[in-house]
Amino acid sequence: MPRPRRKRVLWTAAELKLLRKLAGRQGVRRIARQLKRSEAAVRFKAWQKRIKLAVKKA
Repeated sequence: MPRPRRKRVLWTAAELKLLRKLAGRQGVRRIARQLKRSEAAVRFKAWQKRIKLAVKKA
């Protein structure tokens, strides 16, 4: 018996705006928690949109 497929949750404009705002300031784990998405989903979307996630030192 095949596994049921997971339903994709599309990214909203507000989520992308928040991702851009937090990228480079917070770690991926914290961003993922705020967006209620997996770390892998956040990393992949950042890669797609060419957003750098590396946290800059103060």
